[in-house]
Amino acid sequence: MRREIAAAVALAADLGIRCDEPRIVNEGFNLLLELCPEPVLARIPTAVAEIRDPLKSARSELAFAALLAESGIEAARPSTLVPPGPHRLDGLVISFWELERRISRPLDVKAAAHSLRRIHDLDPRRASFLPPFRPLLELDLLLERIEARRLLAVEDLELLESEKERLVPLLPERFDERPLHGDAHFYNIMESARGTIWIDLEDGCLGPIEWDLATLQAAARRLEQDLPWRAAIAAYGREPDTDLLELMVELRGVYVAAWHALGAATIPESALWRDRWLELLREDRANRGRS
Repeated sequence: MRREIAAAVALAADLGIRCDEPRIVNEGFNLLLELCPEPVLARIPTAVAEIRDPLKSARSELAFAALLAESGIEAARPSTLVPPGPHRLDGLVISFWELERRISRPLDVKAAAHSLRRIHDLDPRRASFLPPFRPLLELDLLLERIEARRLLAVEDLELLESEKERLVPLLPERFDERPLHGDAHFYNIMESARGTIWIDLEDGCLGPIEWDLATLQAAARRLEQDLPWRAAIAAYGREPDTDLLELMVELRGVYVAAWHALGAATIPESALWRDRWLELLREDRANRGRS
């Protein structure tokens, strides 16, 4: 049994949860493990821990989930069957969550948009535990790690660095900082037995609402994915700063490309997303040069 799975099963047993057959639910920047037969999900940071302090990040994520639950906002919830943590064992950080199962029904875009608006409308003082705006907090570190590990060709790394240097000075000196989901794309919305919920809260931070709204539409607009982003934006019901929104759509491309450049070392599908975003960024730069 691999180290992460063995640690999660052993910790759960110490806390009174029997796991006869652990099942990997997802393996990307985190390992998500169902502790069958109990409806408990173990979350173990893996690739993401290269950039973020896993213990600090898990504490923030659990606190954010607790705040959303307390506020009646439908989202992933910490486990009530076992102390959610975060726990440390064998050099790993493990948190426990309620297991949510997808229900086969059409996505309720309006419900998701209303929940996102409610997250943004929370008093930022109640979410003061969230880190500052993650793209500005993490981009330099991501690029440093990519360079140190030679994860990109020199010209592709230069592309990401130059795009960051172009975009960051265009951002306002101060934002209207609100609690953000931080990674508010359609694949982080789930139709579950208890309704439409937001999952994967680890990117929660304080920042401008335009970041979440840009994330909601970036893949559809830039990668031409067939996603109902227009209906979601309409249901959200608040006009963003359109200039800032467009900047955030561009910054999203750089940020996602950088994360997937890091992730591609261990996550096969990250290589696909890295290459698609890099190609788009190259096209954008070429088009600017011709205009």
